Amino acid sequence: MRIRHYLFFLLITTFLTGLAYSETLSRAEAVRIALRANPEVLKSREQLKLLDGRITEEKAAALPNVSAMGTFYRYIDPSFLNSPTIDTFASELGSALTPVPSNIFEGDLQVRQALYSFKVGKAIRAAQLARQLGGADLRRAQQQIALDTIQAYNALLYAGEQVQVQLNALEQREKHLEITTNRREAGAATELEVLRAQVNVENQRAEVTRAEGGVELARAQLNALMLRPMDDPISPTDTLEYAPVDYTPEDVIREALANRPDLQVAELTEDVREQLVGVSKAENKPSFDFIGSYGRSTRKPENFLESDFNKWNVALDLSIPIFDGNRTRGRVAQAEAELGKARQDKIALRNQIRLQAMDALVKLNVAARLIGAAQLNVEHAKKALEMTQANYKYGAATLLDVTDAQNALLQAETTLTQALQQHADARATVKFVMGRNLAE
Repeated sequence: MRIRHYLFFLLITTFLTGLAYSETLSRAEAVRIALRANPEVLKSREQLKLLDGRITEEKAAALPNVSAMGTFYRYIDPSFLNSPTIDTFASELGSALTPVPSNIFEGDLQVRQALYSFKVGKAIRAAQLARQLGGADLRRAQQQIALDTIQAYNALLYAGEQVQVQLNALEQREKHLEITTNRREAGAATELEVLRAQVNVENQRAEVTRAEGGVELARAQLNALMLRPMDDPISPTDTLEYAPVDYTPEDVIREALANRPDLQVAELTEDVREQLVGVSKAENKPSFDFIGSYGRSTRKPENFLESDFNKWNVALDLSIPIFDGNRTRGRVAQAEAELGKARQDKIALRNQIRLQAMDALVKLNVAARLIGAAQLNVEHAKKALEMTQANYKYGAATLLDVTDAQNALLQAETTLTQALQQHADARATVKFVMGRNLAE
């Protein structure tokens, strides 16, 4: 009795320990975790910070550039002695003009302000559009990671269902082995039939082991998307259940063209390239700047605060490029080529989205039809197996008949599970194609 109580206690303890360390997880929770931790999403967030910095950098070209400078230098300048008329001076005067070292202390505040430029406005606009592009690219990355996570979650559910399917098949084969052994003892079956039944059981145990390995791999793939240790245990709370949906190709394509973040990326890329063409052309346009400085220059530090030693200057700088060796012309040609590529990329993506919509809808509809057929097929296969086993028990069916019936049921259950996974994946893919939020 004590041993029985001990074994019961050990079983309960093991079960509760498994629950404590196995995290329950729904599809939506898995997606939220992946979006918080996945490197691809985090890289897109960092890209947004980079683009924010680029906007600040481009705006700086339209703002005053202010700098302060302080200089001390000591010099001696004999240039007066090199004057052609120095020899006409009296010798007494010449000796008095001997160069001596001198100090100069200077401080300046300089300002430079662009008054007009063809380049600055377009560069700022390009940077702002690039920031919008970065936001759309972040949404694109989030959508892709969400879809990958949902499909990995469905793969884990499928792998778990496959383990159960294989265990059911193992139970059927073990039951048949028991019947065959009893018939052998009764003299109604041969030793060969028993051996074949034993081989079928062992082969099915191998399939169970293979299916369990599939669960481990599917769990590792889901953990990888969530950036967790590969062997972290997961207990899925959702199931591969059939959820009918009704979409038309026209509705899917219309919503996809309006909401897809990767299409928004393509459109914004075209806008950015168009602005960059203007930036390249502006390299060959005039620019008009204001330049000014104010400061002090004195030989003695104690005079630095005296207004008599002030110095200042203002200037208007007009720069007109005349010939740069066709450098600007080459840059404009490159920018226009990039713009042309961006336009073609957008056209190709719109066409690809239409194809993706049709592909997802076809897979959704095919999976729905397969589910209906597979459910009916599973019911028929179960009945056929029960009848065949009953016939075998009374000698009205052969071992081959039973094996065929077992394999038919196994195939039917596998087909049903596959169809449920495919339908779940297709539902998520249609939402992805339409640009909907997969985290909801």
